[in-house]
Amino acid sequence: MIENIYRPMRLNNTSSSLQEEVKETCNIDVELCMECGKCTGGCSNAHIFDYTPRKIVQLVKMGAEDTLLNMDALWTCVSCQLCVDRCPSGINIPRIMDYMREKAYNKGIKARRSNVELFHELMLDSIRKTGRVAETPLLLKFNLRSGQYMKDAALGGRMFLKGKLNPLSPRVKKIDQVRRMFKKSSVSKEG
Repeated sequence: MIENIYRPMRLNNTSSSLQEEVKETCNIDVELCMECGKCTGGCSNAHIFDYTPRKIVQLVKMGAEDTLLNMDALWTCVSCQLCVDRCPSGINIPRIMDYMREKAYNKGIKARRSNVELFHELMLDSIRKTGRVAETPLLLKFNLRSGQYMKDAALGGRMFLKGKLNPLSPRVKKIDQVRRMFKKSSVSKEG
């Protein structure tokens, strides 16, 4: 795996189709990237990524879709937006990651880390039902379905007693809009 990270880029072998797809679908022009590396410097997870945010933008430019769909970083990006905040061009790498993650998920490409897809499915289901991530139910469902029944029990109890964890998550006011978005997304994937 390491040897793939440090291969020299062959600019004459690049394809712009993925770059155009990202521009059209995500409204992100990766050509604006100045390759300053500030995105990687600001990334809270770059130390565990197989490809840094800067390299991910380069891979989009190169049209390396297979590499992007199979990278571990796709599933470990927490969309903290630090890379966007630091980018002088405002390139929204988390949006690219979300797009590529959904593409990988729809193609049946599995994450290499255990239970990542389970967490992803449960989180999306929570958003679909309430319009937001209901943290406590998500945590409980994840621990039950992954077989880690008591994994966070002590920490969860302390957080609850300090008022940091709400067992109930209210729905957003316009839940119908959220559900239409999910419905529209599933229709576009089928078509």
